[in-house]
Amino acid sequence: MSVHQVPHPAPPLAADQSLLSVALTTEGPASVVEVRGPLDMDTVDLLVDFTTTVLSGVPPPVLVLDLSGVSFFSAAGITALLTVRKQAATRGCALVVRRPSRITVTVLSLVGLSDEFIIE
Repeated sequence: MSVHQVPHPAPPLAADQSLLSVALTTEGPASVVEVRGPLDMDTVDLLVDFTTTVLSGVPPPVLVLDLSGVSFFSAAGITALLTVRKQAATRGCALVVRRPSRITVTVLSLVGLSDEFIIE
């Protein structure tokens, strides 16, 4: 019997924790992470861990975070976005925030970070 080891695990196609769900799709060369639910101190680790897995191995040239389904966005959510941005930059990957929900836009604007992200 032979054992085959994969050097980098394939990212899960979807994950759920509490009310937060994340799912991975691709659009051409971009990896798209769709986020639904609250981004707060109880759920942000799921997003950060998920994107860490997506960026492991050979990272995509573009990582898109679709935040249209984010229903709550706390200070922990801000920290998570900044962490993902740093991870992506370290790996030579562009980060795009797609269709951020109204609450996400409001919070990023209030803290002066809306210009820190590529938003589409």
